[in-house]
Amino acid sequence: MAPAFEPRTFVNGAMLRKFNGQYVSILLRIEDEAGTNLNAVSTDKQKIRVKLQDPTGGRCGSWVEVIGKPMGSDTIDAKETILFAEDDPALDEDAYNMMVEFLNNCKDIYKSG
Repeated sequence: MAPAFEPRTFVNGAMLRKFNGQYVSILLRIEDEAGTNLNAVSTDKQKIRVKLQDPTGGRCGSWVEVIGKPMGSDTIDAKETILFAEDDPALDEDAYNMMVEFLNNCKDIYKSG
């Protein structure tokens, strides 16, 4: 059985600084990758640097989900990465941004069921 992911909050680039030191999940489009250093752009067009444990092997333009802890407003120390298949349909970035805003502003919905 695979180990479970850490509890985390879904965010976009503008939200990173609010979650310093806490686990987050963010979708990023790869710009370039050199070993364990990844430069990417978030769904809200923020430039993000990621310190990887292992290279993703993704190409420029590929989407990757990064699970890790933000260190400041533009850097994430990744614990886990999930590379999206390159033939997946285009990601609706605006819808993702609306989803993370909703999830972070309407937490009471989950408490009341």
